Amino acid sequence: MATIDTDDTVIGQIQYLARDDQHQLVKPYYLYLDYDYDLAPTNTTADDRLVQIRNARSLDIPAKEMFFQWGFAQFHLDCPLTPEEYWYKEKVEKILYPKYKSIARSLFPDAARVEVLEHATRKRHPRWMSETIERHHLKTNQPSDYVHIDMTASSAAKCAIKQFNIHPKDYSRFVVMNIWKPIKGPVYDFPLTLCDRRTVDYVSQTTAMDVVTNNFANENSRVYFDEKHEWYYWHGLQVDEVVAFIQADSELPNRAGTYYGLYIYLCRV
Repeated sequence: MATIDTDDTVIGQIQYLARDDQHQLVKPYYLYLDYDYDLAPTNTTADDRLVQIRNARSLDIPAKEMFFQWGFAQFHLDCPLTPEEYWYKEKVEKILYPKYKSIARSLFPDAARVEVLEHATRKRHPRWMSETIERHHLKTNQPSDYVHIDMTASSAAKCAIKQFNIHPKDYSRFVVMNIWKPIKGPVYDFPLTLCDRRTVDYVSQTTAMDVVTNNFANENSRVYFDEKHEWYYWHGLQVDEVVAFIQADSELPNRAGTYYGLYIYLCRV
């Protein structure tokens, strides 16, 4: 493995949701599809901010402790898949899914059931964010251009029922987590950026947003800027490393998830 710098703190641009009085009456939404009627693709406005993003490698915190307190952590994972094989759904499900389940089991050893909802492979298109183009017009999943949590507690529960016939009310606790893994490393282009959940006031700084595509409708969570938010990334994430982070937890409905996005690198501090 290449030598990794643990001291890189950078200034990066990330996209928050701008506060808007209309959202007191009309729920925020984003439409990722083509249609022929008179409706704006979103009723939201971007709030781009320059923030300090610290390299999490400089933190001397055990992974499990960091995961349950901060909401995210980095773990080691070896996978024999070649970069090209990640595009084959069956191979990923056969080889990578059991490894992801093993990480989840290590964090939640008393879990009655562990399931992998889905996976997606991202590959940044050269035109993405360089000109006016919508992500649904590109064939590959693109880096996220705004900070969010993938699912609210409500949408996570509905998804579990639909996909696995898992009814959260039948269990004492229901948790949704994400695991991100590089296909090629080290990663320097649009690195994953995560907010320490202890620095977020979920009541006053977050709101739900509807996301609609040709294939599904989902409710995610957006966040408003606050100077107290603390952001982290893993400098040069390698192919044998993954980052796991919480998205929903029934013990803390809509107050447990880790907001994440991809930052645009500007300069080192």
